[in-house]
Amino acid sequence: MLIKPKTVTMAGLLAVALVSSPCALAAGADPGLPPVVSTSWLAEHLDDPDLVVLHIGAPDSYEKSHIPGAIKASLRQLIRVNDAGIRDEMLSAEGQADELGALGIDDRSQVVVYFSDSNAAWAAARFLITLEYVGLNGRATYLDGGLPEWVSQGNPVSTEAAVVEPTEPTITINDDILVATDWLSARIDGPGIALVDGRPAEGYSGAEGHWERLGHIPGAANIPFFTMLAEDPPYLLKTRNELQTIFREAGAEPGDTVVVYCGTGLWGSLPFLAARYIGLDVRLYDGSFQEWSANENLPVVASAAHGE
Repeated sequence: MLIKPKTVTMAGLLAVALVSSPCALAAGADPGLPPVVSTSWLAEHLDDPDLVVLHIGAPDSYEKSHIPGAIKASLRQLIRVNDAGIRDEMLSAEGQADELGALGIDDRSQVVVYFSDSNAAWAAARFLITLEYVGLNGRATYLDGGLPEWVSQGNPVSTEAAVVEPTEPTITINDDILVATDWLSARIDGPGIALVDGRPAEGYSGAEGHWERLGHIPGAANIPFFTMLAEDPPYLLKTRNELQTIFREAGAEPGDTVVVYCGTGLWGSLPFLAARYIGLDVRLYDGSFQEWSANENLPVVASAAHGE
């Protein structure tokens, strides 16, 4: 479910906001932060007064070790089950304002999101997408390699919890980052759309899964989310050239809009981030296969389980 563009604060003041393309900036405007930054960049900027660093990981990972000054955050703060029973959807605008304000994010903040280990890379990517969805595009970024890369480069860590001063951030919803089922079904057979399924191969093929109908959306190519990460070290993103090859082989042509989905819109966040990283125009189908497969009027392809 998409929320209509609006601007809200934690105090609950609502006003309609006109939102332009979430990826486009006016000519000559400061593009702000790139979607991905290195640990050397963070080390240089760690003491910047408007920088907010968010730690994403297992519940006890923050207490064990984190980047100095980082704030403990959880993706579960920013997702919900919607009124139709679709899980892992975006919070309401008001809910986003409450949660981000509790993390100390205000209208000047620049936010770096990192993971405690590579198992949480997709969660950090989804947190970043959420920040862009609520208007922080250009002011939020993903730390390549997360905490493992930070440590491997000899940077300090801490066990001291950060003190957070609550804020009242302004939220401007950028609906164009997401696509809905109706949008996708109307364009699935048309030109200019490259559809990517970010689940492991077993889910894509229909060999495994817990949905009533198994398989994938017709026309989708399979790019398992974990293949966005290098094999050695296993926490860095692959190089731009490697990622460009992956998306090109998946059928993404220059000028295409890449639409990424997975089971519930979480794992697909890592291919979404990778597509942004290499400069592709990309959207997330937030309802993902759970919503698509629940609609019996929409087609599903199951290759391994039932023969294609």
